[in-house]
Amino acid sequence: MTAEPDLGVLLAAACERLVREILGELAGVGYGHLTPSQSLAALFIGDGLDTVTQLAERLGMTTQAISKICATLAVEGLLERQPNEVDARSRRLALTPAGTEAVARMRAAGAAAERSWVELVGDETLSVVKDALAAFAYAPRSASASPVRIRFS
Repeated sequence: MTAEPDLGVLLAAACERLVREILGELAGVGYGHLTPSQSLAALFIGDGLDTVTQLAERLGMTTQAISKICATLAVEGLLERQPNEVDARSRRLALTPAGTEAVARMRAAGAAAERSWVELVGDETLSVVKDALAAFAYAPRSASASPVRIRFS
């Protein structure tokens, strides 16, 4: 008999499954070439992050990498850059109508994956799991934690 599965491995597998579901939904509507980083950037812009610096901090990437991602999203017609009245050195990022639709598709795929979890374990159990994950994810880091962040590329 095998040992109990490692929590980190289970979390990584669940994350990978969710990302695959979301990217599969995007592929079905013509955006199958978008990377996980590009998709996450669009999601975070949809959540209100509106500068390259904010996205870089959230995704744990350089501003240069995020600028490249945003350039790709703009070419794809998902993102537009607007003047920033507060800081003339930067541009505000906003989803286009096509970007808003792509984000809606990603959210629908995420909701469908969550419904699959409910079918497997029930509402109450999933609620407990989500609460536990949120508590751990947003708790202060230990002093020994590495500053390295997961890159979604």
